[in-house]
Amino acid sequence: MKKDQKYYGEVWFPQDETRCFCVLSVNDNDILLETNLLTNKSVHKEPRINGVFTGLGHLTFVDCKIRKSESGIAQMKIYAPKYSFISAYHPVNVLDLKFQEFNITNDVIVSWVNHGTWYDATDEKLIKKDDISQEIRIEEIGLTVTINHSLNIHSKRTELLIQNMGWVKFKLDNPVDTLEAIDIYNKFQKVLQLVSSKTGQFSQFSFKCLKCGEWAEIFYNDYKYVRSNSSFIHVKYDDITADLPSIFNAAYVNDSFLFCLDKLMENLLHKHSSHNKRFTNSISTFEAFGKLYSGLTTKKLKVHLNHFSHYFINLGKLKEENFDDFAAKIVRSRDYHIHSNLRNKDVYTEFELLYISFLIDFVVGYGLLESIGVSEDVMEKIKMKCQMVYIGMKESNQILSTNPLDSSTVF
Repeated sequence: MKKDQKYYGEVWFPQDETRCFCVLSVNDNDILLETNLLTNKSVHKEPRINGVFTGLGHLTFVDCKIRKSESGIAQMKIYAPKYSFISAYHPVNVLDLKFQEFNITNDVIVSWVNHGTWYDATDEKLIKKDDISQEIRIEEIGLTVTINHSLNIHSKRTELLIQNMGWVKFKLDNPVDTLEAIDIYNKFQKVLQLVSSKTGQFSQFSFKCLKCGEWAEIFYNDYKYVRSNSSFIHVKYDDITADLPSIFNAAYVNDSFLFCLDKLMENLLHKHSSHNKRFTNSISTFEAFGKLYSGLTTKKLKVHLNHFSHYFINLGKLKEENFDDFAAKIVRSRDYHIHSNLRNKDVYTEFELLYISFLIDFVVGYGLLESIGVSEDVMEKIKMKCQMVYIGMKESNQILSTNPLDSSTVF
């Protein structure tokens, strides 16, 4: 499906074979159906709409909210389905749908792998790196994940188009339904976000039909991951290739690792209304990490900060003799913002909270990867990235954020 193109066809409700003309378009990753297909029921959405469209084939739309409704001489509604199933061969029975193999194309994989292609004008030849096909087996859940990167070449009468393509293939021992498949893909996205600091909307989500053996597609707005780009860990694919099996196995089968990863995603994938909101999220993430990975029975934040003090000192270049004051100020700031303890005066400023939050997130990410034995070279790269953010970016932005009208910010 091309996002910049409109498609024309007919739609109808499953319980009523009356067909109505429809225009299908994609707006900001949402499929929109503009049609005069109406219902007499006072509902704000339809559970399912069937359709056929030129250039696409058979479509089944699920969970269709009414985005817009107009009445007058002619009536019109715009439906926005949550999930759309596309098959060139037959209608998809979404209620009983299960599959074992699916591929997802995502341009973020291309930027992560970063294998550029260029033309050598001197020798008149195309220079490219070898294609990638890394297979990772997660035996415990019967899943094989294959990361792929290659060239896609299209020739036309007037031009030759060469495009880098990145996609991931999932193959399971046992069939899964649609939501289970999406959950499997989301865990891949979380690992991608953890190691590359970037995720994005997929361009194609295709699955192999168990009944006919042909490929069909699913489309939905992957809004949670659609424009994620954070100043967190960024390790190139070539540098972390050998460690990916350990990381993916942990993300799919280690409950403690996945829980902390989910908590990290709350900061990495979302924009916050304030820095103190981000800070409180980081505290929650660190408390989860401390409870699951410290081996301590206490819930006290200060004890967990002291237990992992070596991470803070190493990643943030903190002086060991100053760590007690550093940790105590974090606790006071936590109490001020979470427990509304307004008597705490010596707390971090809003600007400082942002970078304390960054440091805490790096500590959790570093600790998670160290716990599964990620190589020292990768850990060193994460350390350098943390120091670049916590020290380098902080110093630069502190200068940029200085307000000449506020004497307390002049230095």
